[in-house]
Amino acid sequence: MNGYYDETLQEIRDLIDRKEYAEAEMIVRKELSMPYVPPDFEESLKAIRKDLAYLKSETSVRKEADMDTLLNELKGDSVSQLRAASVLSEKNLRKYAEELREYLMNDPQPEAAALVIEAIAEQEVPEEFTYVKDGVEYTFWGDSLTPISESSGYHEAFRILKETLENEHPDYLEMCRTLLVREVFMFLPLSYDTEDGEALADEILKNVSDMMDGGDLYRYLRNSQISTL
Repeated sequence: MNGYYDETLQEIRDLIDRKEYAEAEMIVRKELSMPYVPPDFEESLKAIRKDLAYLKSETSVRKEADMDTLLNELKGDSVSQLRAASVLSEKNLRKYAEELREYLMNDPQPEAAALVIEAIAEQEVPEEFTYVKDGVEYTFWGDSLTPISESSGYHEAFRILKETLENEHPDYLEMCRTLLVREVFMFLPLSYDTEDGEALADEILKNVSDMMDGGDLYRYLRNSQISTL
């Protein structure tokens, strides 16, 4: 084989070494579709194609095994649930709606459940779920939920807190932001609207001020012209 064919084979092998199987397969298909393919080069390409089929199959099996492990961890203690939920949020959940539906109906750990619900919302999973939390049932469709990143109530509350605290009390602002994210996160599958933003900001600031200074800053801002609350 000449330099072009050797370089092409090396390129394919480099892609395989990096586990970039789809790119490698695309080059193999392109080369095999050419009007003329030297016999030695064709034989090498077909051998690589068989290897790729095996590697892709193995990868698929491992992914399924990983998902089985994660779904089993959802049945474990709080730590296991949190660990599994944080990883599951990065997976394609549409194939596992039934398993997630069962999980959410069986009194799951709240933070782990919120992670799962947020992932369902972000992926717009077109399925109905029922979440049992503190004895209350919340029924929702995954593709109708509002992810935190799109929550108008969250954005309005943070706008108010930022305007109130950014210049004089940036340390309070960071704590308020952290508490606000948690509040909106744990409120899932419900969400805050824009009109809820002012009351939400007020509640968050009061809680942070109570923790930091016994409520002094909150009372000062409420009684001054500085506050936008």
